[in-house]
Amino acid sequence: MIKIGRIFKEFRTSKNITLQEASQGIVSVPFLSRFERGLTDISFTHLSELLNRINVQLSELEFLYQSRNTAGNDLLPSFQRAYQSGNIARLQEYLRTWQSQSGRFAKLQTIQIKMMLTTLEAASITDNELLVLEDYFKNISNWTFFELYLFGHSIPFLDKTFMFTLFEELQKKEIIYENFRHDNFSMLFYIYNNIILFLLDSSDSLEIAESLVTKLENYFKNQDKDYYHRTRIFNLKGLTLYLKGKKKEGLILLKKANLIAHLTEHGPQFLLNEKNYLAKYLTAKEIDYIFDFSDINI
Repeated sequence: MIKIGRIFKEFRTSKNITLQEASQGIVSVPFLSRFERGLTDISFTHLSELLNRINVQLSELEFLYQSRNTAGNDLLPSFQRAYQSGNIARLQEYLRTWQSQSGRFAKLQTIQIKMMLTTLEAASITDNELLVLEDYFKNISNWTFFELYLFGHSIPFLDKTFMFTLFEELQKKEIIYENFRHDNFSMLFYIYNNIILFLLDSSDSLEIAESLVTKLENYFKNQDKDYYHRTRIFNLKGLTLYLKGKKKEGLILLKKANLIAHLTEHGPQFLLNEKNYLAKYLTAKEIDYIFDFSDINI
């Protein structure tokens, strides 16, 4: 995998900026040279200052980094699409591919796919694999898309205290990820989504869940064209209100979310997954209500 320092070097040299010019007053020349060769990590603060020095946006650096690492990163949205559609056969195919490879990255990919399959009740995770995950998260300093995906899928499996410690760190770094839209699925949103659903399973965590829903609502309130995230917020807010006793308001929002999914022609498996999940909380009559679109004429 190409290191981000090498991408930085491409931008720097393309602008004919020397190591001395780029690093002056920010980091030492030897340090910047080591970073560009992938021999050391760098803080986000110093990276931001260096990018400003060479007049490159963080989103530009991320775009080139992702495109140069196609072999590793383009698989992640593919995994996600298979998982969201409940395509167990495709995920099992991915699993066999990664199980046949060696190295730490392959092992982590294997664990990630097994977690997806476990959620779909088609596999199981061992205690040793969870220890491998915890050890990996404890020792990374720079999160990329891979770590965001991995953490998003790990939420139901990690020790609760450890998981919330990681989440708190991510909230502090939120601004770093706001422009990371490698595909149409914002991974930071996905993590919030999973954390909120995790909290909703515990009656004493409903207030925390509601505060996170409000945070997402405030962030996306001006994103008028971002229908996917707004729809997911309807879903999360609706379920939170329902579990807090405001059932009528909650059911209206849940119906609105699923109606949008229906009108935008999401596949039947997507709505079936939603129905199966909500059946944990809602009565059969309520499920029928929020998934009944028979009065919609187009």
